[in-house]
Amino acid sequence: MTTPALIPVYIAAPFADAALVRAIEPRLLPLGAESHSGWAQHANGPEQLDSMPLQSIQNIAAANDRDLMSAFAVLVLSRDGAGGEMFAEARLALEYGIPVVWVGARRPLTAYRPGVVRVDTLEEALDLIALFAARVRQPWPVEEDWARETVWSVVEKLGDESEVAA
Repeated sequence: MTTPALIPVYIAAPFADAALVRAIEPRLLPLGAESHSGWAQHANGPEQLDSMPLQSIQNIAAANDRDLMSAFAVLVLSRDGAGGEMFAEARLALEYGIPVVWVGARRPLTAYRPGVVRVDTLEEALDLIALFAARVRQPWPVEEDWARETVWSVVEKLGDESEVAA
């Protein structure tokens, strides 16, 4: 399979931050990326899973997993007091070899695993997404596996550089 013209990015954030995710999505396009975060399209207000039928909840989880697994990178928008599910999504991404760009000061253990690049601001994260897209964009069709490996290698190199700088 050849890689798409825009690299897919999954944005993991607290459910209550869906409006922020929707505001970020158009900013990805000029960078050569597109959001695969379907969960944020219709989300508003607090998540109320306890009031939903089990099958509906499982359907939501399956859709989130499909979106995440289609991504070349996961952008985690971490903040205090919310977003436990995004930590599970970050861990799932890493298990499947999808690199994570972690934004924010709230940094649990997952934020320090191999394959995670930690940044302080959304602007720094968007710069990384642009770098990923630039590395895989070619004037000829490229294989999706090659594109994914290329993005992962950029993350590994950044991780090595941050270890040297520390």
